[in-house]
Amino acid sequence: MEQQEAGGYVTVATVEEISPGQTRMLQVGQCPILLVNDRGSFYALQGLCGHQNLPLTGSKVWLGVLDCPWHHFQYDVRTGENLYPRRVYPMNALPHLRQQICPLRTYPVRVVDFDLQVGVPRGCEPEQDYRQCDE
Repeated sequence: MEQQEAGGYVTVATVEEISPGQTRMLQVGQCPILLVNDRGSFYALQGLCGHQNLPLTGSKVWLGVLDCPWHHFQYDVRTGENLYPRRVYPMNALPHLRQQICPLRTYPVRVVDFDLQVGVPRGCEPEQDYRQCDE
């Protein structure tokens, strides 16, 4: 149900299609996006985990925390910030984790007449290395 709207927003689903606590993987143009319903609020994040660039299909969300189904890296659904392992392990002790704990990209979501629309920026290409982030 992908429909391009003015202003860079794309209709991707209806509110009723994604129950609270559920996620749905979408492909919007060249961009893998995970749509999240956290207690009735909707969020959109990059669809690949920053840990090993694996798809976040099947992720669970609970009280604002997204849990990757592969290795249980966790992210704040509002900001994309890595919560685990970033807040558990000291980065100076495990420097190899630094590139794996980058925040997930987030995208704006709006509800228009019960349709969920995601704002997708230009330049979101599948060959991008989502693990690269600014320090």
